[in-house]
Amino acid sequence: MRLGGGTSMYALAGPDPAAMQKARRVGDWNDYVIRCEGKRIQLWINGFQTVDYTEEDDTIKQTGIIGLQIHGGGPSEAWYKDIVIRPL
Repeated sequence: MRLGGGTSMYALAGPDPAAMQKARRVGDWNDYVIRCEGKRIQLWINGFQTVDYTEEDDTIKQTGIIGLQIHGGGPSEAWYKDIVIRPL
């Protein structure tokens, strides 16, 4: 996955879109867990694992910044709360 290349974790290793929609809580808070250990990246939404990906490209840095964003086709709003970062 290259930064700024237009590729997301879901495009690389995402779940079935219908299953993902069932896991989401529309109009309520969602629990989102991101676990990155070495080259392995795992994502869960409300306890449903959505991604289990291992990066094979050794040229991609293993360190960097954490950014929160929202994808949308028009005006959008995102709220975040209770963010915790724990070392593994």
